[in-house]
Amino acid sequence: MDTLYARAGGAPAVTAAVEALYRVVLTDDRLSPYFAGVDIPRLKDHMTALLTQVLGGPSAYTGRDLRLAHARLAITPPHYDLVGAYLIGVLAGLGADDELLAAVRGVLAGTEADIVAGSIAP
Repeated sequence: MDTLYARAGGAPAVTAAVEALYRVVLTDDRLSPYFAGVDIPRLKDHMTALLTQVLGGPSAYTGRDLRLAHARLAITPPHYDLVGAYLIGVLAGLGADDELLAAVRGVLAGTEADIVAGSIAP
């Protein structure tokens, strides 16, 4: 089957994207406070599994529900959008095609209510 995951380059590409994403996010002073005291290697593993699953790869995500995992963080819409923009930029920089980028944008739009503080699920 020709999945976005396979077309993106599989596990090596997803791992590279997650590593690049967190390099940027963790050095951004607007975002880094969200990660204080967080087990970053574990977080990267969860994000890798989640992105893999979203792109049609093996379903290995075993993390908490997104709403529960982010509830205490009080994430603002601008910060959510910034992380999303970084993710899209990282993927584009790694050669992701328009279909993959559109799929990720769709996931970002669909999960915003679970991550942003005060959001109301549709």
